[in-house]
Amino acid sequence: MVREYTDKDPETPKVSEPATEYGTVAKEHLRIVSDEELATYMPLEESRRLITEKIYRVYHPEA
Repeated sequence: MVREYTDKDPETPKVSEPATEYGTVAKEHLRIVSDEELATYMPLEESRRLITEKIYRVYHPEA
């Protein structure tokens, strides 16, 4: 059995990052909310308070 040895590396597939276009920014379309719609939303502080109370009741059911 005769083996042939070469000094060349076998070609391996090359992986690279996808091409990036610099200077392009994805433009977001922002929705304008009316005052009437804003009036129906819950403030963040109120939401946090309600969530905290629910968590407290889970761990302190006697309260």
